[in-house]
This record gives sequence, C-alpha cells and structure tokens, in this order.
Amino acid sequence: MNQISYLLNHNPIKASGLDNSELFYYQSGALLVIFQTDNIDFIKTDLINITNDLDKVYPKDNTKQYSMIINQIIEEIDKQISNPDLTLKYLAQEIIFMNKDYLGKQFKKETGQTFTDYLMQYRMNKAMELIAETNDLKVCDVAEKIGFKNNPAYFSRAFKKFTGVTPLAYQKEIRK
Repeated sequence: MNQISYLLNHNPIKASGLDNSELFYYQSGALLVIFQTDNIDFIKTDLINITNDLDKVYPKDNTKQYSMIINQIIEEIDKQISNPDLTLKYLAQEIIFMNKDYLGKQFKKETGQTFTDYLMQYRMNKAMELIAETNDLKVCDVAEKIGFKNNPAYFSRAFKKFTGVTPLAYQKEIRK
C-alpha cells in the first residue's frame, strides 16, 4: 500500500466532528505525500479520492443553487443514470416538456457546463463510487449501471480520459 492510499484510508475526514486544525493537518499531509510521489497516475487517482473525501465534509446543496427546471433535470439524471438514451432531447420532450435548445442554454448558464459534459462528469463520478464501493463488480457491470449498456469499451476510454487511468487500474489502486 503506498503512502497516499494509507493516508486516504486512515484519514480524519472519515471521522465526524473535525475542527479546522484537523482538516488542515489532513490536507497538508495529503498534499505533502502527493508532492513526493513520482507516478502521475497515482497522483491523479489520489487527488480524485481526496476531492471525494472533501465533498463528504463539505457537501454541495444543489437544490438551492439552481432554478427549479435545472434541479428537475439534475434529479432526472440521478434517477435515470443507467438509461443509455438519457439526453437533453429526451428530457426536454418526455419529462420537462420544454424546448431542448432553451433548456440547453439555461443549463449551461446556470451550471457552467453543457448538459453532455455534466452528464459525462456525473456518470464518471458515479462509476468511481461504484468501483470503490464494490469488490466484485465487473467493468461491464459498472458501464451498464451508468448508462453505457451496449458499449463497455467506450466507457473504459471515457473513464480513462476523465481520471487518467483505466477502470481496472483504478479498481486495483483502490484495493491496495
């Protein structure tokens, strides 16, 4: 087990009731270990894990920062993440009953991302969660659960583009 994995698996963020000095200590220690690591793939993976841990301490409340329509789109993404046909056009026609182009512009304006980019990021984050939480899940199963049902090879390429490592390499690194 490398130093970063040890630090992440034994970090104070997973405990409740952190004060600012404990959080600063964890962040400083994590960054120090990252700066001492030579392998760029491990650094990328570990930074993703650190970010996920920090998101648990400081969760984002998406329901308050967006309009009702955009919140509805985000809720539908969460509900239908495994739907390979999940597109802005589908949501506009079947769920929201609004013009697709208008929704796309509004989504970009409020979130700062296109719908497609947001959906891909959401799917990749969900994939990382699934890989981290489950020991016996195969890559094709992860791909199916996040909407890449018919194309696990494309999922693997997209995952590597997003994280810098393949799903299998990520899974092996998480298991260390």
